[in-house]
Amino acid sequence: MNARRRMKPDGLPSRVYKRNGSFHWVRPTDQKWIKLCRIDEGETRMYERLAEEKRKASIGICERTMPRLVRIYMDQHVAGYAASYRAEWERRGEVVRKAFANFDIELVDVEACEEFLTSNWGNKLNTQRAMKAWLQSFFSWAVRKRHIQINPVREIKVKKPKVRKVYIRPEHFVAIRDALTVAADGKKTPTGPMMQVFVDLCYLTCQRSTEIRNLRWADIDAKRKLIRFVPTKTEDSSGEAVDWPLTPEIEEVLKRAKKIEPIGGDYVVRDKNGKPKTAAACRDAWNDAKARAGLTDTGYTIKDIRAQALTDAKRAGYDIDELQIAGAHTDRATTEGYIKQRDVPVSNVRLTLPAA
Repeated sequence: MNARRRMKPDGLPSRVYKRNGSFHWVRPTDQKWIKLCRIDEGETRMYERLAEEKRKASIGICERTMPRLVRIYMDQHVAGYAASYRAEWERRGEVVRKAFANFDIELVDVEACEEFLTSNWGNKLNTQRAMKAWLQSFFSWAVRKRHIQINPVREIKVKKPKVRKVYIRPEHFVAIRDALTVAADGKKTPTGPMMQVFVDLCYLTCQRSTEIRNLRWADIDAKRKLIRFVPTKTEDSSGEAVDWPLTPEIEEVLKRAKKIEPIGGDYVVRDKNGKPKTAAACRDAWNDAKARAGLTDTGYTIKDIRAQALTDAKRAGYDIDELQIAGAHTDRATTEGYIKQRDVPVSNVRLTLPAA
């Protein structure tokens, strides 16, 4: 049935209609009615589905099967990932689409996948492993859908990256923290005070930087003096949460955060528009401050603050069980891994030269 012309405006996008309790879109290429979602799921979901279907319809008939199937796979699976990770997951998918734009899926073999990984990320083993995992999942789906018979990534071996052992020395942490507020010309940086709040909370709470960037004032219970953290990395798996005490040190940082413009809003660490600071903005501010402190060659990253905090807590006398709770780790070995590589033991052995 062809799309009918509207007699009066109803607020819906072009070629979208309500039918049998659902939103439908009439595809212009063949006039087929495509069900988008139930009306009670809301217009937000309708617009998401409409975007998906329009992307599918916009794919040219001359496009190779590999990029076309990657796009379909992404549309079907992106909603299954945590909101904080979706943009990165989609970015990786677009990298795959571009690299294999001239391939039909049945022609993608082990050699092509291995060359894709090694030529782009030969010295970046973490990224190489992440992209291999993306390809592995895609081809596994393609096998189940009978587009191919064998997953070509299954035979590829990727080196395991070395365990990160970086520990931010206390004096270096202070130097970078101080440099956040002072630009190279000696003037104050506009984002410095908020970035100091950010790094202070990363250290004092032992949480991932993502949790601090997404921390809302609503997550802070002033009466019970607690902060509720639900790690985004595991929210769709273990869902391990931790209530962190509002220590005097943390309360002092939060008081500073409340006075920084823009005042108000939902987020503790916010940009000039009141939105949560992006990972890129925090990373750039950290790297710039590190350069001004003369510590560029140290390789310190924002993620190392968490490891530094857990290591310092271990040295302060807290046991592994307490640190496992603090880090919201489901596995004790994960906590031990954070500390073991950085907490270098000191030998008590004392020798003298042998007598003649």
